[in-house]
Amino acid sequence: MTYQEAFPSPPGEFEDEAAHVVRQCDVLVGQSDERIEKLNAALSHETEKRNAVLALREEALSLQGVAPRMWSMRAQARQYGITPGQTEPPVTLRVVPSPSESDRDPPQAPAPPSQPPVPPEDSAPAVETPEPFQPAEIIIRSKKQQEVLTVIASRPDLPWGTEDLAKILGTPQEPRARKSLRNCLRLLLECGALERVRREGDRHTYYRSRQNWKFI
Repeated sequence: MTYQEAFPSPPGEFEDEAAHVVRQCDVLVGQSDERIEKLNAALSHETEKRNAVLALREEALSLQGVAPRMWSMRAQARQYGITPGQTEPPVTLRVVPSPSESDRDPPQAPAPPSQPPVPPEDSAPAVETPEPFQPAEIIIRSKKQQEVLTVIASRPDLPWGTEDLAKILGTPQEPRARKSLRNCLRLLLECGALERVRREGDRHTYYRSRQNWKFI
């Protein structure tokens, strides 16, 4: 006969030992949950920071090539008598060589000013028609913006919605991925590469390419 058979432990002792193990496990699980919560919070913060930096990068890329469009806008504004908010261009000085002694002639009397012709009373003043505005070519350097424009330019006759583009580009349903796609469309709209299209009775926004861009 063994010792355990001769002197069996009372049932209450096993229950106390099992309850002690359960309590220790609960403590360890609680500590793990706290560490996991802290790690998830740190991951969420870093992900938001990364998305903000990516949005800033896209904004900076869209500003590379704004100068040619600004020049075109200023030229168009001058045709309509609109003065852009900038200083006048600097005056260019031209150096004229001094004439030699043999080339110097006595000054001549100035010619009398000619009288401008008087138009007939029934003639109307000529009105200059400004040339149609030609948008400057937009430089697209962002790979993501190039992918979006490539899809839209494949069918320039159709207005493209966000959901249509997401299906073609394989953009997941994740809110952050869809937000990134909407930010990309917004930047292309602001730089003039896309135009917004509205449909009657449809609250969604659609886009169409202006075909005034090129990739680098």
